[in-house]
Amino acid sequence: EADGPLTVIETRAEARLRRLTCARLLQVMVRAEHDPEADGPPRITTKELRALCKEHGGYHTPGINDKLYLHYKGYSKIENLDEYTGVRALWLEGNGFSRLEGLEKLGELRCLYAHQNCILRIEGLAQCAKLTTLQLSNNFIRRVDGLHLLPNLQTLQISHNSLATAGDLLGLLHAPQLSVLDLSHNRIDDPGAVSVLEALPQLAVLQLHGNPVVNKIEQYRRTLVSRCRALTYLDDRPVFPEDRLATEAWAWGEAELGKGRGLECEREERARQREERDQSQRRNIEYMRQVTDDAKARAAARHTAAGLPTSAHAAVVDAAAAAAEPGGAATAGEHSSQQLYSRALAAVEAKRRELQERQQQRKAAASDSDASVPLAVVTASPAAAFPAAQPESAPRPQEEEIQAGAGDDDLDALD
Repeated sequence: EADGPLTVIETRAEARLRRLTCARLLQVMVRAEHDPEADGPPRITTKELRALCKEHGGYHTPGINDKLYLHYKGYSKIENLDEYTGVRALWLEGNGFSRLEGLEKLGELRCLYAHQNCILRIEGLAQCAKLTTLQLSNNFIRRVDGLHLLPNLQTLQISHNSLATAGDLLGLLHAPQLSVLDLSHNRIDDPGAVSVLEALPQLAVLQLHGNPVVNKIEQYRRTLVSRCRALTYLDDRPVFPEDRLATEAWAWGEAELGKGRGLECEREERARQREERDQSQRRNIEYMRQVTDDAKARAAARHTAAGLPTSAHAAVVDAAAAAAEPGGAATAGEHSSQQLYSRALAAVEAKRRELQERQQQRKAAASDSDASVPLAVVTASPAAAFPAAQPESAPRPQEEEIQAGAGDDDLDALD
C-alpha cells in the first residue's frame, strides 16, 4: 500500500491468499513434525483426537471430555467430532478452516474459539443452541448471519473481518441477548450502523474502534453512550454512571434546545453532580463531628466522675474543634491555620509548665522528708522488730517511687 493505492478487492484478495498460504505452510510443517512419512495436510482423525486429549490432560473416553484443544495444528477441515458429545469449550484457532462444519453432535457446546482461520460465513451452528461465546476474529466474514439459531449467545467477537455496511450487521438483531460485541478493525463506514447497535437492548460492552465510521459520527462517544442505554464499556474505557447522566443531558439539550446547546446542558449536569458530591461530603463530616463530640462528652463525664483533670490532648482537641465549628475559624475564615497551631501549642506549653511545677514540688517534698527523719535505733522489742501494719490508704515506698517518676514520664511523653 505504501507503493501505491490499491482497491478494496485487491487488498482482500491478497490478504486471503496470504492467509491461505500461511495455513498451508503450517499444515505441511506440523504434518512433517508429527508423521514424516505421511503425505498431504494433517487431518482430524480419531487417533489424532485421542492423542491430543492425552496431551492436554483429557480422558481416553471421548464422551466425557468437556474441553478439546485443536488450535495451531494446520487442519483444513473440522471432522470426526461426533463422539465428543460432552465438549463445552472447543479451541480451533490458528488453523486453515474455511467453513464451520462437523459440529452437529456438540449439543453441549458453550464456547467456540475459531479465530485466525479462513472462515467466510457463520454457519454450521444449528445444533449448538447452548452456545454463549463465539470468537471469530481474524477471518474473512463479510456478513453477520445465522445468529437466530443461537438463542443463548451473549459474547460475539468478530473483529478484523470484512464487515462494511449497516446491512452487514443486521444479523445482530436476531440476537437481542448480546451483551459483549467486538466489531473493531473491520471496514464499517456507514453511520447507520449506530441504529443497529441501538436496537440491542442488553449491549453492555462494545468495541468499535479501528473502523472508518468512528470519524464519521459527530460526537462519537457521546452519541454511542446516549443511544445505547445499557452500555457500560466503550472501546478503551468504561462508561461511569456520572458520564451517562452528563451524556443524556447533552443529548436532551441537542434534541430539545437546538444543535450546539448540548454542551451547556452537560456542564450544568456536571456542576449539579459536583454539588451533590460536596453535600454528601459535608454530611459525612458533620456525622463524624457529632460522633467525636459524643465520645468527648462521655470521656469528660467519666473524668469528672473519677476526679481526673483534663489532659493536654483534650485541650488540643478542644482547640481544633472550636476552630471547626460552623461559626469558627474553619468556616468563617476569621483565623488561619497558623493561629490554630498557635492555640494548640499554647495548650501544650501550659501543660508542660504544670508538669514541671509538680515535679519540683515532689522533689522539694522528698528532700524535706529526708532531712526530718532521724536515724532509727534498732531495739529488740517486738514492737520495733514488727511494726504495726500500715493502713491501706497510705502509699508504700515502691508506689511513692512510681508516683514520683510518673511526672517525668508525662513530661517526656509531652516532649
